[in-house]
Amino acid sequence: MQQFWKPQDHLVLAVSTGIDSMVLLHQLHMHYAHTYRALTCLHVHHGLRKESDEEARFITAYCREHNIPLHIHYLDLSDLVEAGRSIQQEARDLRYAWFDNMMHDLRADYLLTAHHLDDQLETIFYRVFTGRTSRSMLGMRLCEQRTDYQLGRPLLDQTKSQIRDYQGQYEVPYYEDASNQINSYVRNDIRNRLLPEIERNTQLQSTQLLKLMDIHTEAMMLFKQQAQDFITQHAIRQNKHRWIILRKAFNPLPLHVKMSVLDQILSHFEKDISVSDKAYQDWFLKIEGAVVQTSLMRTNKWHVQIVYDKLIIAQPEDDGVIESQVITETGIYRFGSYQVTIAQDVLDTYGVLYMRSRQSGDRILIHNGHHKKVTRLMIDCKVPQFLRDRIPLVVSEEGIVLAVGTYYQYNTNKYTINIQYLGDDRNEK
Repeated sequence: MQQFWKPQDHLVLAVSTGIDSMVLLHQLHMHYAHTYRALTCLHVHHGLRKESDEEARFITAYCREHNIPLHIHYLDLSDLVEAGRSIQQEARDLRYAWFDNMMHDLRADYLLTAHHLDDQLETIFYRVFTGRTSRSMLGMRLCEQRTDYQLGRPLLDQTKSQIRDYQGQYEVPYYEDASNQINSYVRNDIRNRLLPEIERNTQLQSTQLLKLMDIHTEAMMLFKQQAQDFITQHAIRQNKHRWIILRKAFNPLPLHVKMSVLDQILSHFEKDISVSDKAYQDWFLKIEGAVVQTSLMRTNKWHVQIVYDKLIIAQPEDDGVIESQVITETGIYRFGSYQVTIAQDVLDTYGVLYMRSRQSGDRILIHNGHHKKVTRLMIDCKVPQFLRDRIPLVVSEEGIVLAVGTYYQYNTNKYTINIQYLGDDRNEK
């Protein structure tokens, strides 16, 4: 067993009552008690098998006999089962949500699980043949950081055979989950049929998957470093809410580096990135193409869009309508993310002013009596579509457009209108 905790640490073991977790519990209690400060067990009762009640009674009696604190959590998965949905992933999510809460309440340092070397090979095999290789490790780590504790797997270098030998030597009691033999579950099929079949072929070795994992890990580290270098050199972080990447610089990057660039930037907005490999590849085709403006994906935490020669990743703008205002007095006004200062000379000339968003038919005077549509002005200035209806227009009672955001002023030598983009800590371009 690999020991990575310190003598002052509080260890928590997720115990299922199967041979693996019971052997680990026995080892920790009988041989490693001097290496940690406290040991607590967590057991999840899934309520799906008639044996679950018996297993809960068994682990309760075992922990009571050995003076080990135990907490049991009862899950209700009946709705999922009745709906015919796969429960494996959802049950895992519910387990770890409870583990997270318990680790916080116990103020514990390490949550330990009994994953072993055979589980590692199974995991690598599963991820390779399901195509889950692009943006995550192939195998499990010995230790990994969760929210406020470490998740550890001290048996990761031991084989199932070694665990069985230990169980036989010390007569460790355990319960075997019969569902582990049902090969309709993909991982069970890998464990019970595919990997043993490989081992029966003298020309093949399933342990070669460990070498593949090492190579893959090194490649992922290289991709991540290349992505970090690109972000440092080419990505513009205007503030915590907004990033800009030039499409011309982004397009030549290798596929996996592109994914890593976006994963790293999106991680500033949310912890778990929900973009699939397939979605990313669709994005890349559009970024490389001739599209001028389009939204690639929008969540409640971030918005990715193509805006002319740029890729913009930002917190979503508030879609609420900005109300028009009637201005009859000099002063400073707010219009969404803009600050508008109106001087007395403008009011002396026009009397009443209106501050509003663009409307169909709005035009500005450019020169020699010629006009240009406000929409055309925004296109020429490469204003992102999502900002166009949020830019203030200052208009006279007769409909003369006196100002358009920071892009246009009518007869600026004569009238004083100052518009500043505050952006709620964002930049308009």
